[in-house]
Amino acid sequence: MPNKASVSGVLMDATLSPIAEGKIVAILIGSDVFDKGVRVVTQMVEATTGKTGEWSLDLIVNADGDGAATSWTIEGYNQFVSKVFEIKSLFIATPLPQTLGDLEKTSAQNLRAAREGSVSRLILVSQFSEYDILPPAQKRDSDIVLVKGA
Repeated sequence: MPNKASVSGVLMDATLSPIAEGKIVAILIGSDVFDKGVRVVTQMVEATTGKTGEWSLDLIVNADGDGAATSWTIEGYNQFVSKVFEIKSLFIATPLPQTLGDLEKTSAQNLRAAREGSVSRLILVSQFSEYDILPPAQKRDSDIVLVKGA
């Protein structure tokens, strides 16, 4: 079973007011190599925002296969089912919890690192111990671990 990461955020409108009862839809599509065979992977996950616009989704980690070429698209809809935002080509490198904003910052580099073994991944954590407890198979010697202050 693939690993999952908890991705969270707050859905807001243009005036930065939270959108309650909105919908977040995440779609994974692409291909990867698992057990020496290429597989097409796809999944759709949805969440409803809370009273203060908060949401959280458990999403499959893209980097579980040997040659990750998958990416997530995440869309946000308000309570009237009008699209508020769409973000494409999001790549989740580890099963660590992260915010959508952090995922946007690291996705491009981590997708490139999945395709080219010599490129370093950028992993954001709030404490180094979060990264340190990952199993050895989920870490790379070339990882750059950035510890964010609170």
